Amino acid sequence: MDTLTEQTLQAEIDRELRLVDSAIAMVRRGAATRVTVANLPLGTAIIGAARARAGLHHLCVTPVWSTDDSPCALIVDAGAGDA
Repeated sequence: MDTLTEQTLQAEIDRELRLVDSAIAMVRRGAATRVTVANLPLGTAIIGAARARAGLHHLCVTPVWSTDDSPCALIVDAGAGDA
C-alpha cells in the first residue's frame, strides 16, 4: 500500500471515529437516547475502537449489517456498555 493510500485510509478512519465520538457525546449528555451513525464504509474496521470508546462511558455500540454489502452503520446507546 502506498503512502498516499495509507494516509487516505487513516484519514477516513479518523473521520468515522469522530462521528462515533459525536454520537457518544450526544448520548452521554442526554441529548439523545440512541444515535445511529450511518454510511460508514470502514465501519467494520472501527467497530472495536468504537466499542472501546463507548465503553469508557458505559455506553453500547451495536453494528447494523446490510444485506447488500453497503456501508455499515453503528448504533450508540445506553445499553449494557460492554457489548
